[in-house]
Amino acid sequence: MIDYEIVDMFTGTPFEGCALGVVPDASALDDAGMQAVAREVGLTETAFVLPPGTVAATHRVRVFTPQRESPYGGHSAVGTAATLVRLGRLRAGELVQECGGRLMTVRASAHRATLAVRGEPAPPAAWDAEPLLEACGLTGDDLVAEPCVTGFGPAFHVLPVASGAVARAVHQAAHPVWDDCPDAVVVAYDSRRQRADVRVFAPGYGMPEDPACASAALGLGAWLVRAGLVPVVDGTSAYQVRQGAVLGRPARLDCAVTVRGGRAVAAEVTGEVAATGAGRMHLPRTAAVAR
Repeated sequence: MIDYEIVDMFTGTPFEGCALGVVPDASALDDAGMQAVAREVGLTETAFVLPPGTVAATHRVRVFTPQRESPYGGHSAVGTAATLVRLGRLRAGELVQECGGRLMTVRASAHRATLAVRGEPAPPAAWDAEPLLEACGLTGDDLVAEPCVTGFGPAFHVLPVASGAVARAVHQAAHPVWDDCPDAVVVAYDSRRQRADVRVFAPGYGMPEDPACASAALGLGAWLVRAGLVPVVDGTSAYQVRQGAVLGRPARLDCAVTVRGGRAVAAEVTGEVAATGAGRMHLPRTAAVAR
């Protein structure tokens, strides 16, 4: 038998935000077993916790969608870290998650965690945004700034639009642009409130629409600096991301981006984590058990 948890990230209210499965001890499962459990849990992502492979990490995580393994682990780091602290498996404070050969710093308590990233964001890339706008049910008239491809880690396609266009956006699943473009981040930014209203369509990551995406929220920090929407003097600027309301799963992501020499060099995203459910599951009979 294995234990598993279900938590909702970036909300303090169960059944809102982004649901995540967490297997706190996956040492009894091999690759096929993890994939089978992820299919059975049936959430967008399930995080499987393993002993760290390096002394620099406090825990190692492998993340599976119902279809395949995800190489990143950033999106789920907040919910995984808070769950491990709540269950008493790790102490509250600064943790280091190992996933896909990368180390991620997470500050966690039992019901809240902050994921921090450092380094240069993805360099800007030239691209034609018109097909992606069409795939989101929008047009060039909805744009209020130049589209951008950027992010810390995975690079996201950012479509800055007027506030009314966010609610009108829709994922046109049959559009051929999704064959080559994995995502679209439709964002309306209010500089006065330092708040971004966001929709994230990510069919390339197995999510037609994501109710809360930490990686995209971090990438928006790099976009805000490039677009001049936060001060480009050295220092740290806070911004907030609101997401998921259209799906009935409102989420709040509290973010900050740090600028040095006029460039984004670090970002962080903080969210509450609500425990929603827990259970036990038989080991998959169709998969070999790890030895």
